[in-house]
Amino acid sequence: MAEGLASIVDHVEIARPVEHVWRILTDEESVPNWLGCMRYKRELGHVFYMQQDRAKAAADDITGATHCEILALDAPTLFKFSWFFPGFPPTFVGFRLEAAGDATRVMFEHEGWDQFPAEQIKPIRDMLDGGWRSFVVPNLKRVAEA
Repeated sequence: MAEGLASIVDHVEIARPVEHVWRILTDEESVPNWLGCMRYKRELGHVFYMQQDRAKAAADDITGATHCEILALDAPTLFKFSWFFPGFPPTFVGFRLEAAGDATRVMFEHEGWDQFPAEQIKPIRDMLDGGWRSFVVPNLKRVAEA
């Protein structure tokens, strides 16, 4: 059997204290701004959505959206949620925070790709890799430092 795909890993340093970054990372008002999600609530077990279709997102339509269930809210160090389409196994997204002097180091990981056939999931994994690195993680930094 072919080897599975590696996790998507990134990190960023944010020039704000851990408590501030934690608030931005998990607050109901700020999460949609940096993550671009719908129906987010800061509650364990809550399901929120990532809708790629802008018209559907504007209409609060979750048809075809990625589902995300909050799995960990360990203040102020770990925010973790699942990432899945109904009927498929979930992958897992985590943000770990640690103090770096007066700043915060954020370590990002999207794991669980090894449970899928690499040749089938690679295009989706690679698209998400680009989105996390070029949009989401930089947006978190931008919103937290504003």
